[in-house]
Amino acid sequence: MEHFIEKLDHDRRLSLRHNVHTGMRVRMRKVDAPEQRAQSENLSQRGVFFKTDLPINKGASLDLLVEMPEQVTGVPPAQWLCTGHVVRVVPMEPEGKRGVGVQFDFYEVSRPERPRWAMGAGLRGPLAVPVGR
Repeated sequence: MEHFIEKLDHDRRLSLRHNVHTGMRVRMRKVDAPEQRAQSENLSQRGVFFKTDLPINKGASLDLLVEMPEQVTGVPPAQWLCTGHVVRVVPMEPEGKRGVGVQFDFYEVSRPERPRWAMGAGLRGPLAVPVGR
């Protein structure tokens, strides 16, 4: 039991991190600053770690637009529009940037319309969805 508790104390993440470098856009909430492009260093369904030169502090609220790859979610790639808060800031001395860990509070998934499947007499396969419905 003690070994289990020690492991939890060192790494409290609830979802598997993937060393995935994917493009993303970041915007600080409640700050009049333009969005900035960034690239993830690692990514999970619950958060992201990336480098930036934005003056971000722990606890800051962010909006992120992330292209979430299939290897992270197990479903086809989609864009996630996320709100989250900064849980970790790490100075990156040689680069003059900060490493920022963000925990997602909420996200919305945007993917193209999926085909609907139906079965019936002589009908097997995707249905064409009429435009305007």
